[in-house]
Amino acid sequence: MSTRRNIKYRYLKTKMALSDTVQAILDINRKRRFLKGDEGRREALNEELKVLNAVAENQAHKLRTYQNRIESDERA
Repeated sequence: MSTRRNIKYRYLKTKMALSDTVQAILDINRKRRFLKGDEGRREALNEELKVLNAVAENQAHKLRTYQNRIESDERA
């Protein structure tokens, strides 16, 4: 697989993974609304949300890096 094609492949895979991560974050936020009284479960969801936010931030950074590389390859 050529380098350009490999970068585009990784870009698409990362974009799909970021989409899945964002959806998981939204699902957790929906669940948190209904768990007003259950403090233990709410705390577990908060911890999971912290991890997912970090993962999403990392994926977004990778996505920007791949976009920049794709744009620079197209200019060259």
